[in-house]
Amino acid sequence: MTYPDPAVVVAVTEVFVPLRVDFRDPHFRELNVVWLPTVIIRDYRGREHYRNVNAAPPDDFLDVLALGEAHARLKEGRPAAHARAEKVLADALDRRDDGPLHPELLYWRAIAGYFRGNHDGEFRDGVWGELLRRYPDSIWAHRVPEFLAQVGGALPKIPGNGT
Repeated sequence: MTYPDPAVVVAVTEVFVPLRVDFRDPHFRELNVVWLPTVIIRDYRGREHYRNVNAAPPDDFLDVLALGEAHARLKEGRPAAHARAEKVLADALDRRDDGPLHPELLYWRAIAGYFRGNHDGEFRDGVWGELLRRYPDSIWAHRVPEFLAQVGGALPKIPGNGT
């Protein structure tokens, strides 16, 4: 079970304010939920930043939480928030060798590191190179700009990812 998992409990209570909405509540439709369970990550202003549909095992759910927090932090636009987003994503990638959300985590880690490093293209390109090498057929590899995809195998590896 995902929600009672100790690591999930810690991750949720340290960063998030969990709310459970009854699907019979008249305001439920306003959330645009079409399938249960749906996890919606919003900031303190109520703006949505990430959404995940259906249940996930604990390790995958921790990745969902990392992506949700990182998206919210990236949109804050502050250097400290960019650094926090990059760290959250790096920690998620370091938590285990592989997982179904790893391509997405890598994609967004590249962007977070780019902004954290004041437009650090070398870091971004290195992480995207890793994404292209490890997950060439993922939708996230296909989102890497074409000029980088053409040289993906030659990009440097990024330390701290176990690669």
